[in-house]
Order: sequence, then structure tokens, then C-alpha cells
Amino acid sequence: MQKNTNKQRVLLQSEKSGRRLAISDIHGCSKTLRALLNKLQITSEDTLYFLGDYIDRGPDSSEVLDIIIQLKKEFPKVTPLSGNHEYQMLQAEKEYNEKAFYYYVKKLNNSTSILNKKKKLRKKYRKFMKSLPYYIELEDYFLVHAGFDFKKENPFDDINSLLNIRNFKYNMEKAKGKSIIIGHSPTYFHQILKQIKKNKKIIKLDNGCVYTKPHKIYDYKQLGKLCCFNLDTKELICQKNIDV
Repeated sequence: MQKNTNKQRVLLQSEKSGRRLAISDIHGCSKTLRALLNKLQITSEDTLYFLGDYIDRGPDSSEVLDIIIQLKKEFPKVTPLSGNHEYQMLQAEKEYNEKAFYYYVKKLNNSTSILNKKKKLRKKYRKFMKSLPYYIELEDYFLVHAGFDFKKENPFDDINSLLNIRNFKYNMEKAKGKSIIIGHSPTYFHQILKQIKKNKKIIKLDNGCVYTKPHKIYDYKQLGKLCCFNLDTKELICQKNIDV
């Protein structure tokens, strides 16, 4: 089991000025992300968290990465986390031969835009993905891509769970009574609203932005929005997919 390290952990205190916002699971939908950011009108006072899965599936993974990288340069409080897709992309480049890696990127994930002419990850994207922490702890929230396996002695060190777990149970003691904001698992819009209204300790933000067509598992008519959650006002700001 892989373990987290201090370098990959981040502890931040909540800011007193500006908004605290969280966005999850963009999956290559760059036009939709730009439209949502246009609604948000981010300022230097705002703190914006991205919960991972910027790449794959959608039409323009590289543009999504470029948007976030540029936001980080312009606004110091923009903080992106790693998703399982970023982590898996880095692992695939390490473990696969050239042909297998290109198949993984093109056929399985529809994200060749992040590759250079030599069919390798572009350096700026590799550097960005390697820099991403796996979770953020605030005074009143945990933010993580997938969640925490609270059955583990130290759930905050289990990278596999942080990036991949589904349907975990909340543990008041280990979570320090804080709410947990996650993405990863596509959640129908009415369910997201219900979680927020009932002030649930686990809020799932992933409305499956990239799912806009009939799917063998999901009812796509209840998906297809990119959601942003205001951690302070509990407001949900959404943008319907305009990419695919």
C-alpha cells in the first residue's frame, strides 16, 4: 500500500477575506470550465480549490491544465489537488512502454493533447501533476478527490483511498467533526442539492460534467453540469456542459 508523505500533504487555515470555492472533475471540458469561471469572476481575495480529474474523457485536457496553471500564476489562492486520473497518467508513463502508453492516453482516455511530438507528457504538465497534493485540511473542512478510508489507522496516508475510494462512511473522531468535500463519483444533481440542504458531513460535487450522452450506468439527463460549491454560504454555482 502506497503511503502519503509530508511533501504531499497540505494544511491550510481558512482565509477571512474573499470567497472559498471548490470545483471538481472537469475532465477535459475546457469551454465549460471557462464559462463557469466567467460566472464566478475570481478575484485575488478568493480561494479556489480544484478537486482533481482535470484530464481525460473530454475534448481538451491540455486546455483545462493550461487554464488552471495560468490561474495559479494570476491568483495566489488557487489550489488544485490531484485526482486519480492525474496520478494514473504519471504512473502509466513510468510503467508502460511507448506504444502502450500512447494507447492508454489516446484510446482509453482521449487525451493526446497533453503529449508532445515524441508522445511523452509535456514537461509543464508532468511538473504540474507531480506537484499536486492529495488533500487539503482547513479549519472546518477536508477537501479531497475521492475520500478517506476511516477504517484505516491513518486514513490520511492512504493514497489509494484518497484518490479512488467510493461510498466511505464518515468518522466523527478521525474527521475532527469537519465536513468533507469530494468529487470522483458522478452524483445526480438533485442528490447534490439534497446533501447541501441537509448539511451532510460528506458533500459530493461531481455531477459528471462530461456525461452528456446515453450511458450504460448513469442517467445522463441527471448529469452534465460542472459544479462549484461556496464553502461559506453553501451556495452551488453550476455550468451546463458546452463542450460535448
